Amino acid sequence: MDIFEAIRTRRSIRDFTGERIPDEDLEKILDAARYAPSPENMQMWRYVIIREDQELKEFISAISKNAASEVFGSAAYELTQGRLWYLPDRNRPGTFEDMRSGDLFLYPKDADAVIIGCGSETFHDSPLIYELEYFGSIVVGMGILNMWFAAHALGYGAGFQAFPIMEPRRNELICERIGVPRTWVPVATLSIGVPKKPRMMGPSRFPLESVFYSERWGNPYKRLAFREEE
Repeated sequence: MDIFEAIRTRRSIRDFTGERIPDEDLEKILDAARYAPSPENMQMWRYVIIREDQELKEFISAISKNAASEVFGSAAYELTQGRLWYLPDRNRPGTFEDMRSGDLFLYPKDADAVIIGCGSETFHDSPLIYELEYFGSIVVGMGILNMWFAAHALGYGAGFQAFPIMEPRRNELICERIGVPRTWVPVATLSIGVPKKPRMMGPSRFPLESVFYSERWGNPYKRLAFREEE
């Protein structure tokens, strides 16, 4: 598929068969991360790929479940019902329950590869500190998105989440478990695998006019189809 189809049809996959992806395909996916942009080409990203250590995948899944149950457990319906309006009525109760319990986020255990993306403010030789908030996390995110598109284009599924590392105590547990030095910070995880079944197309997005302004804030961008001929 071309890049525009990959962008439009990419979905978050949270249900994997556990099958192994051919090594050559996985390497193509990993290689896509190297081509993400970074300031001054500093490439302040490192990735740890968990493939053989099933116990660690289970550990990451358990942390994800625990964190998600904290976030959604108190008010799953109130937090999500507006944004998840597109769910079929028959799926809605079960999906909300899986979010409330955290079970929806156990999928790393069934993925073939769980990739932990790490960023850094200080590993490079620049005299400036490139804050993780503005640079490191962004370039890691762009690398993750490159891998996501590559996996989708090859027919595999991927699911992104920050639940395993978004809270300092859980972040520390992950760092200790995989030996991440303190100059690097885990930013997010990407689980890649063979999807059990295709997901339905995603919900509609806001129109261009609502998210892009032309020249000045508040002046909506006007799509070509709606521009008056001069």
